[in-house]
Amino acid sequence: MKRKTKEFRQFFESFYPMLCLFAQKYVQDSDVAADMVQESFIKLWKGKDDFKNQNAVKAFLYTVTRNNCLNYLKHNKIVLDYSLQAMEKDLFYRDHIIEQETYKAIHDAIEVLPSQGKRVVEMSMRGIKNPEIAERLSISVNTVKSVKANAYRLLRLRLQDVVVILMILLSL
Repeated sequence: MKRKTKEFRQFFESFYPMLCLFAQKYVQDSDVAADMVQESFIKLWKGKDDFKNQNAVKAFLYTVTRNNCLNYLKHNKIVLDYSLQAMEKDLFYRDHIIEQETYKAIHDAIEVLPSQGKRVVEMSMRGIKNPEIAERLSISVNTVKSVKANAYRLLRLRLQDVVVILMILLSL
């Protein structure tokens, strides 16, 4: 097919809609499909190939359009993968910051507990059971339970604002 403007325009107008439907099956977006088909026609117009008949031109256009669509999808997958990695990294850093801030808030709240409550809570957090805490501190198990209950009540009061902030941060 020689590149005569009038003939090319007629061929474009008659074949363009079918190629757009073909491309849309790949890319699932009519605007993108139209772009892929236009690129194919531009390649045909600029090309040095001299096709023997219309079937050869159609085969060329279908092949180029399919390749354009596949390249578009491949590029989008790379962009999407990169975006997902960036989001995962952002979430990791956010979660890490939240975790560190939470530990700091808990640590700060424990630091201001009365000394016996502080010791009981710290031992309890290390997994030491009440009877062993009682033995180490030379107090009764009931005293450990009472001190622990009072310390946890104070911690809840001091950390209630932190919990609200954490819930807000985690919902972002």
